[in-house]
Amino acid sequence: MATVARYIVGGPFRPPIAHDNGFLDRYSLRAPTAGDRARYAEWSALLEGAEAVQGVPFVPHNDLPDALAAYRHFLYGRGTDRTFSYERYVAGDGSGKVTLDNAVLDFRRGVEELANGRSVAAPSSFQVTGSAIPCGSDDPDLGALFPYPITENWQKAIGAHWIWLSGSVTVGKSGLDPSFVAQMTLHAEDRYNFNPGAHDINTDIPDSANGRFEVSGLARQYMNYSTLIRMVRWKGSTTDSPTVTRVASRRERKPQDNLRARNRL
Repeated sequence: MATVARYIVGGPFRPPIAHDNGFLDRYSLRAPTAGDRARYAEWSALLEGAEAVQGVPFVPHNDLPDALAAYRHFLYGRGTDRTFSYERYVAGDGSGKVTLDNAVLDFRRGVEELANGRSVAAPSSFQVTGSAIPCGSDDPDLGALFPYPITENWQKAIGAHWIWLSGSVTVGKSGLDPSFVAQMTLHAEDRYNFNPGAHDINTDIPDSANGRFEVSGLARQYMNYSTLIRMVRWKGSTTDSPTVTRVASRRERKPQDNLRARNRL
């Protein structure tokens, strides 16, 4: 089976990725009105209230630590880049696990194709970089491999996003078959903004409720970035089950830009 991404020897090189600009693709920046400021204060208060009820049993929307931290950065971060935890996405959302599993498989296929095309005299170790993969695509086949988040927390925190894969690979021999050891890095990125005509999946609130803050400059879109690293070992071909080991061993805590300390534990 063909790979989803296109892999080359070398890197890592960030592949071309086109992000939309939400409401700024359609509307020009303008000065905020009194109405904009009133609504901004209202949404700021809603954020405070939502943060206050995180972890409280039986309260709606009480498990949104990553989503609320991302929204707080939208309101107050002034457009600066932000780092989020893809480890938390993989651990806490079924789509994250599916995405990682298929990313590992795609990476392995790409490595094998490159290894098979190298000369006998080529070094046994080399770098690999893949093209960008959309996660949450409307294409049913691609969307099944790299699906949209299924939890409200991650739908709001990142939604549809992009990943690309890079790594260092060593090819050896296991009897008559090749063996592969790779340190694979999954790079994830998303532009956090709101889009004309869109609605929130869980509340049906139109994106225009927050899009006005982008247009008026009261809040700013920003880039979300993350990386995840795995050691991947396999023999023979991609029909062989790999050994996949997480490289980072520290606990992935909830985002540090949650307002309340207890929401960061």
